[in-house]
Amino acid sequence: MLCKSGLRVLCAGIFLAGVLCFGQTSTTALSGTVYDASGAVVVGANVTFVNDATGVPLKQVTNSAGLYSFPSIGVGTYTLTVEMTGFKTVRRTGITLVVGTPAVENVTLELGDTREVVKVEASAAPINTATATLGNVVEHQAVASLPLNGRNPLNLIVLEPGVQQNSGTTLTVNGSRSMAGNVTIDGIEANEASNPVPTNNVFRINPDNVEEFKVTTSNPTPEEGKNSGLNVSIATRSGTNDFHFSAIDYFRNSVLNANEYYANAQGNPRTNIHSNQYGFDVGGPIKRNKTFFYGAWQGQQVNLALAIDKAFGSIPRVYTPTALSGVYRYFVANLSNPLLINGQKILQNSPLLVNPDGSLAAGVRNCGSPTDLNCIQTYNMFTNDPLHIGGDPTVLKQLKSYPGPNNYTSGDGLNIAGFLWNTPYEVRGPRKLIRIDHVLNSANSIFFRVMWAEEDQLKGDPLNSRPAIFPGFPPRGEVYRPAQNYALSWRRVLSPTMVNELTLGFARFSFDFTYIDSNPDAASLPRWTFNNADVSYVNQPHTIRWLNTPQLIDNFSWTRGAHQLKFGYNMRLYQQNNQTGTAASQGLVPSISLSQSLNPPGAAFNLPTVGASAIASADNTRLLGAINDLLGIPANLRSAFLGNLNTDTFIGTQSGNYYTLWATGERLKQFNFYGQDEWRARRNLTVIYGVRWEVNRPPTESSEPVYVPNKPMDGSQGPVTFVRGNSWWQRSNIDAFAPRIGISWSPLGSKTVIHAGYGIAFDPVVTYPAGAAANSIPGVSYTCTATTYASTSVGCASVPNVRLSQSFPSSLPPPSLKPSSFLSPPPALLGVAPNAFVLDQNMHQATVHQWNFSIQRQLPYDMVIQVAYVGNRGERLYSQLDANQIGAAPILPQFLSMQSNVAKGCRPDGSGCPAGVAGASIPLVTSGILTSAFVNSSATLTDLAQNAAGNFAGRIEQTTLAAHLRPNQQFGSIIVMSNAADSIYHSLQTTLRKRFGNGLLFNFAYTFSKVIDDQSGDPVGTSFTPTSTATIDSNNLRNERARADFDQKHVMILTWIYELPFGKGQKWMSNAPKALNAIFGGWSLQGFNSTMSGQPFSITSGAKTAFYSSSATVNSRAVIVGNTLPSNSLHSKAGVIGPVYFDDTSAFALAAPGSTGMGRNMFNGPWYWDMDGSISKTFSATERVRITFRMEAFNALNHTNFRALKNATVGSTSILSSNFGLAGNQTLATSTSTSIVSNGEAYRVAQAVLRVAF
Repeated sequence: MLCKSGLRVLCAGIFLAGVLCFGQTSTTALSGTVYDASGAVVVGANVTFVNDATGVPLKQVTNSAGLYSFPSIGVGTYTLTVEMTGFKTVRRTGITLVVGTPAVENVTLELGDTREVVKVEASAAPINTATATLGNVVEHQAVASLPLNGRNPLNLIVLEPGVQQNSGTTLTVNGSRSMAGNVTIDGIEANEASNPVPTNNVFRINPDNVEEFKVTTSNPTPEEGKNSGLNVSIATRSGTNDFHFSAIDYFRNSVLNANEYYANAQGNPRTNIHSNQYGFDVGGPIKRNKTFFYGAWQGQQVNLALAIDKAFGSIPRVYTPTALSGVYRYFVANLSNPLLINGQKILQNSPLLVNPDGSLAAGVRNCGSPTDLNCIQTYNMFTNDPLHIGGDPTVLKQLKSYPGPNNYTSGDGLNIAGFLWNTPYEVRGPRKLIRIDHVLNSANSIFFRVMWAEEDQLKGDPLNSRPAIFPGFPPRGEVYRPAQNYALSWRRVLSPTMVNELTLGFARFSFDFTYIDSNPDAASLPRWTFNNADVSYVNQPHTIRWLNTPQLIDNFSWTRGAHQLKFGYNMRLYQQNNQTGTAASQGLVPSISLSQSLNPPGAAFNLPTVGASAIASADNTRLLGAINDLLGIPANLRSAFLGNLNTDTFIGTQSGNYYTLWATGERLKQFNFYGQDEWRARRNLTVIYGVRWEVNRPPTESSEPVYVPNKPMDGSQGPVTFVRGNSWWQRSNIDAFAPRIGISWSPLGSKTVIHAGYGIAFDPVVTYPAGAAANSIPGVSYTCTATTYASTSVGCASVPNVRLSQSFPSSLPPPSLKPSSFLSPPPALLGVAPNAFVLDQNMHQATVHQWNFSIQRQLPYDMVIQVAYVGNRGERLYSQLDANQIGAAPILPQFLSMQSNVAKGCRPDGSGCPAGVAGASIPLVTSGILTSAFVNSSATLTDLAQNAAGNFAGRIEQTTLAAHLRPNQQFGSIIVMSNAADSIYHSLQTTLRKRFGNGLLFNFAYTFSKVIDDQSGDPVGTSFTPTSTATIDSNNLRNERARADFDQKHVMILTWIYELPFGKGQKWMSNAPKALNAIFGGWSLQGFNSTMSGQPFSITSGAKTAFYSSSATVNSRAVIVGNTLPSNSLHSKAGVIGPVYFDDTSAFALAAPGSTGMGRNMFNGPWYWDMDGSISKTFSATERVRITFRMEAFNALNHTNFRALKNATVGSTSILSSNFGLAGNQTLATSTSTSIVSNGEAYRVAQAVLRVAF
């Protein structure tokens, strides 16, 4: 290879340098060229650069190209002084350096005496003349002043062009996926490694801790950005030569809040919330110009009471007192003259039969005789017990300990009702930060920073539907989220042209979901599940996940002529340690099912007759469930066992009060190198080029061996056996080189810059898929199901056919099987064969090409406008597909024949035809593969009516192996994570910014874009997401190519901070008396507005017309009736609370058997519009003490936004659903009623702020 000049040094640096790193730290850089009046460069000029806050000087001498450079320096305001014999001294003040954004300050010297000083004030609105990177620095004024819900400064990310926010907290940037982002704090990673969503703020940094942060959205330089999406670099605050102190209190309750749309429409009260976030920060010198400290502490006390149906997902079900006494009530209707209540026919049990207190409604009576109609009959479950045991005392004790019903609108009104209340929960957890900066000498400086945080949900976990469902009972779960983040950095000036920055860091974050362990009586709680009632606990032990990231970073900078060379290295050692109460999707705590569908009470119970003028079918089902519940009649006992593949034995999971949990430890080692040359080719032309080399090793396992398939999972090369491996896939990916280049050209002078850039970025796999693969190895667990009514699982002990009260066992001994026997499973029926999740053994890193072209122009009044074209092409993106999907094609002709038979009046198998009609024979039946009973069953009739050929094929595989419809009958589904997906993105992005000055800051950003893909989300588990966006045909991703799920055509963001020009130091009333100044001075307005077009969605048929997968929702999409795409605008519909998208399903039809329906994402969701705002008043108590009071309002105008149908809380995209077309209240994050950390609110939420500072 031939390398010349700076390129030669760049090549040598990449391949030979020992101190290499990636430079996404919290520092920045300044460089420039010194000229004389003729334009010639000045060599040997003395350049001094002083931090105004700390007084620490840095010194340089211009080189042979007249260039000086100060790399790896802290953010802040500086003064630059340039001295040279024979020239006047130039002193340029007010130079503001921002994080991750190198600045350029060229200086022209005038002839004269060095004692003459030319003072220049730096420009307040600089434009980027150094790089083609797109992004923005969010300055401290915005972080400190804008209303931030939950005090999360990362919420400001959404204000940048190219950012598209999705339902929930996830966001995408310039067409990249939601997990393609990276956040660092002082250079150290600050992500949840298993799910790196930038706005999650897992280390709970708050606005007081942030000096500023940079958001890079496209074309980062080689030294910054390991991902294709957002790269966020946060610089924490540090101490200065001046002491400062501030204290804050953020308070909110429900007084000024609005009500949620649907709650208000139904007359329900507002959510009760009481929140306090309070704290202080302090900083200053330990030794002036030498050592500085900064510290911060924030506490929080958040108390909420949430309606139980929102927290739990439904109103908890309880038995009525009458039912608990053994008496089951049911309504018998006179079909020829039915009872009418409020105009509705009563044909079975109904909440309309009772008053709000549970007493019988007017006109409703008990039956006077067994043959009486339009009345309520009774059946005594205890006296009809053929064993004369009656109610189970333990069951009745448990059920009677729960409160009686107070809501009869749920359940059947007579036997089962609801308990409605506001369940309380709390959010607690302090946040602490300490930072020390120390200047050792003129060549060496260090800093150390540590953060601790907790975010604990106590007395309930409503975010995951685990609240306390009854008063006085422990919650169904709590969550503990401790986090720590450490950084230690050393900057050393090696020579006048060489600087090195070494940073060590460690990040640790964990989740602990307590489940049943939140109950102090967990070990003694019964393990059964009821048919008709809810229990106060979750039958699962805790799940905990620890995420550790040790990190080493080194940046080396070398100035040589007109080249600024940089080399770097970043080592990240991700560790995800898991302990969970489930393995292979099986709970590890024994459970007893009382299911009536599995073990229905028999004729010996003298049950009522089902039919017309008798007990209705739905009421009879509830009766059977009540008998099993109250009499304690078990259907089966399930016990899960962990497989130890080292000892080849299964072990039990419970010993006394302790559980053995399933444990895994995923390890990802990432070694990233870069080399970069910033070349000042001309005075108005800068070129930055270089390459990243990302050696991201395949994940490994720390505790148990890795097991991978020895052959393709589809069975094309014979039976598959899982064998030991060294890592979860074999490809090393050491060839991951990512070249990048950026050009900045100012052909019209320093106020206009043209940028162009291109680069490649890689998105490495997160830790979660490896854990999912470890949890899916055949043999890691085995569940014994011992039944009282049928056969028991192979190798497992049986249970006696007795009641709970007759010493029914609570657990089973380990099975006699060997875990190793499962590593090569034999063919088995679908539903019996294990499901598999594997990682492609030839896995590549997702590769994204990025490019942009932009023009930036400095305008009067400190404003900058930029217009940019931004493109993005994703290749080898991560996908998740079922390699064992069952297609309808082999049985489709027979399915159509069966439909034809039914249309003729015959049975599906061609028998039972009307006179003179001949039905077609079905080879599946005549060959003996299927029975006539199966083909003529009600389930098959439903499949035929719904064109569900795919579902019928799946049912065949659940019945027989003879049809061979699965590619590999060793397994159920085979979910394979690989690189089959791709995407393309184009956009026009326009920004107009004014940095804070003269009391005003504003940013306007508009993005016009389109992104097309075939899968929109990175895999995070072992199955497809069961939504309208799931892939239908795993063998034909081309069929899924359409607008991405997160595509938004228009996004407009406006941000403002405006200090009203009244009072001391302002334009008007600047000399006002103290009393008037206290009234009129110190007022300011802050806020931002978001306006976004809707995201696309699909209309599904609700039926599997073409394919079946046991781990995926592969319902085909519907088809359009006619040739016109129906409108889906929100509108009102009589009898429905809230708007709907469609009045009915008349515009749609089921897809034909064997087809997948219309294209993906053909409909648009509604526009989203929201404004958060605040007004503040600052008082000057003394010369140094300032008191600020601020009122903030999120969703200030109480504008209700409705969800796209695919995300609707109630509505459904399925034309077979009774909720088809209904909308749901939209928030772009979890609303305040469940979490104070959010980006958007469903209704207005107000907050008062008090700040004292000096």
